[in-house]
Amino acid sequence: MFGIRQLLLGLGLLLSVFSVTGFALADEANGLSSVATILSIDVQGNRFVEKEMVLSKMKTRKGQSLNRKQLSRDVRTLHKSGYFSDVSFSGTRTERGIHLICHVKEYPLIANLAMEGNEEHTTKDLQLRMKLRPGRLFSPFNKESDLNTLRKGYLKDGFYQVDVKFIATPRDDGRVDVLIKVHEGEVTHIQRIRFVGNKVFSDNRLRSEISSRESSVRSWISDSDVFDQKRFGADAQLLQQFYLNNGYLDFRTESTQLNMSADKKSFNLAFNVHEGKQYATSSVDIQGDLMPDKETLLELLQIEAGEIYSHEDMLATIAALTDRVGDEGYAFATVTPLMNRKLDESTVSIIFDVEKGEEVYVERVEIVGNEKTEDVVVRRLLKQHEGARYSGSQVQKSKEGVLRSSLVEDVRVSFPKGESTGKVNMKVDLKEKRTGSISGGIGYSQQEKVIFTAKVAEQNLFGKGYQANLNGTYGKITQNITASLTDPYLFGDNISGSINAHKTATDPLTTTTYKTSSFGTGVGLGVPLLDHLSYGISYQYTQTDLTIVDPTLVTSLLVQAQQGKQTTGMVTQRLTWDNRDRMLAPTEGHLEQLSVGVAGLGGLDKFYEASFESRAYFSFGDKNRVTLNPNFTAGMISGYSNSEVPLQRRYSLGGMGTVRGFDSLGISLRDPVTGEAVGGDKKVVASLNMFFPLPLVDTTAGVRGVAFVDAGTVWGSVSATVGAATVNVTEPFSLSRVRSSAGFGFEWMSPVGPIGMVWGFPVRKRAGDIKKSFEFVLGGSF
Repeated sequence: MFGIRQLLLGLGLLLSVFSVTGFALADEANGLSSVATILSIDVQGNRFVEKEMVLSKMKTRKGQSLNRKQLSRDVRTLHKSGYFSDVSFSGTRTERGIHLICHVKEYPLIANLAMEGNEEHTTKDLQLRMKLRPGRLFSPFNKESDLNTLRKGYLKDGFYQVDVKFIATPRDDGRVDVLIKVHEGEVTHIQRIRFVGNKVFSDNRLRSEISSRESSVRSWISDSDVFDQKRFGADAQLLQQFYLNNGYLDFRTESTQLNMSADKKSFNLAFNVHEGKQYATSSVDIQGDLMPDKETLLELLQIEAGEIYSHEDMLATIAALTDRVGDEGYAFATVTPLMNRKLDESTVSIIFDVEKGEEVYVERVEIVGNEKTEDVVVRRLLKQHEGARYSGSQVQKSKEGVLRSSLVEDVRVSFPKGESTGKVNMKVDLKEKRTGSISGGIGYSQQEKVIFTAKVAEQNLFGKGYQANLNGTYGKITQNITASLTDPYLFGDNISGSINAHKTATDPLTTTTYKTSSFGTGVGLGVPLLDHLSYGISYQYTQTDLTIVDPTLVTSLLVQAQQGKQTTGMVTQRLTWDNRDRMLAPTEGHLEQLSVGVAGLGGLDKFYEASFESRAYFSFGDKNRVTLNPNFTAGMISGYSNSEVPLQRRYSLGGMGTVRGFDSLGISLRDPVTGEAVGGDKKVVASLNMFFPLPLVDTTAGVRGVAFVDAGTVWGSVSATVGAATVNVTEPFSLSRVRSSAGFGFEWMSPVGPIGMVWGFPVRKRAGDIKKSFEFVLGGSF
């Protein structure tokens, strides 16, 4: 269709040129000179395009001599402008010269444009990429452009049956109403993937190494079986990478074949491969600029003699050597692998040739992209300093430190040349994230029923890196408000300082016969000891009022013994190792924290507490695809000087961060008479989260799914004496008392903070436990 349209357009141009030529030749036939002056130029046939615009595109001007060739060129120029379907010239000859007339036929304007049949994409989204829209010309050029745009968009999504038609209905005023009818058809799936020439690895093994997938029940939850031209092209690279990592240095993909069925419902893909021989590494050595020394560099080798060659290990070795030489100040060091293959022995010897380049010092550090954050906030996170010798590891630690600060989405570091030889500038380019948020939510719990939550947070207050939080929760049982302010660099030093305050009221209703009201405030300091090791100390003072709701009800003696006001002044020390790649939604690294606290300074309560927490993160597949997150927590608390641990400080499990699928106070020691939760003095919790991308959801949207299993229990003893009555509740540790649950959920790293929903289902429970199947999380993580 497009070729015919262009042919007709060309014939029109040719006829227009002939008409211009005929006009000039007629003058000569009348005995007049062909050289005549143009007295005027008029435009006829234009309704929407101004006369001045038409004349501006022509090079023929009033006062010039008539030039047939220039008129022909003007015809072509006006056609190419895209406004006119036909252009011709005529003129009236006088003794003084010629009055020239340009006749044009315009393409119609679009009065209204509508689309139908587009279910996969909204009309609004499609029209953003189109040239046709109300008020613009309905020309073959715009129509052809939009036809190609729509088809390419649908083909990219796998709709190879798509058909697009344009229907124009003329109006009385010369404009047209345009209807675009889209027939999307069905998505074209990959029916079969086969390999030709593979002898070492089976078809099934090779299919698992590429991104494209055959249609199956498993492919319903993803789009990997939908044909994608870019993915198909990348599959050949994935095959080569797989074979190279298994020692097949001569591997190549000789050709690829793509066949679509006649009904356009399926594709068959084929890869013709040449495997070649498998090579082992016969020897490995290093030569060149051996900085700092050969022995140090040899320890960094990932490839060993006698092993099957692996290209992945080769790249890792090059990176390790480059970074180590870079730590000696050589920012532009290069490592070149020199490989010598012996075909008869199927071996390869490798020599890494090191060229250190020039020793480099960082002359100046430039921070860009920080529209809100002050320079000093970023500079104090950098390990590479101005005036110091370049260090590759310090640069990497600088990038990691900035990313872990939660102030930026991305950071890029480059090294443009400085003002003198051997000097570079370190340019730190930031992409800041939104650090302030105001959010609210509604959740549901078996005990609380409807829960209202609100949060105001700013992780970069005044652009100085201050972290401020104000949180509120209002439910049927619990009303809580907390506030905190942290300065990560108190007094400009590498010491964090924080203050906090909270006010909490609880009325457990069905699970206890008492309610509590407490107010507290505290301060804390944190000091880094090593790159990932830090020490913290804090003091928290809390005053709690425990009141029995109805004295006429049967109340646990444990509750009666602790009713009234209690004051707690507690000093807590923490030792933390944290090398996670980021604070929110980490994918690599681990966190270990050991805490020891003693109450008795400034309050009447006397007890001590120790706990240990461990979290690890392991990613598999592509970066940020699937992350396994095992967690473990253990704690113990005990009174001293004949004091019992306050009820509100004793351990009960249930809910986010412990054993999901159970409600708050859902797992606990209970009074044998009243059934009230009285808590244990020891606890252990283990869980395993698996975070994964959701099908058909872009990973950059910050949305991911989670599947989990939890297990945990509490045990210990508690006793109390009221008058002549004594009660003692004791539960020893037993595997039979370990509760467990499993479930799934969704997490969204929204601009206002993490938002999550979790459905948990108890797998193993005991009589008296309280379940909670759904939990809504705002501002926290899994």
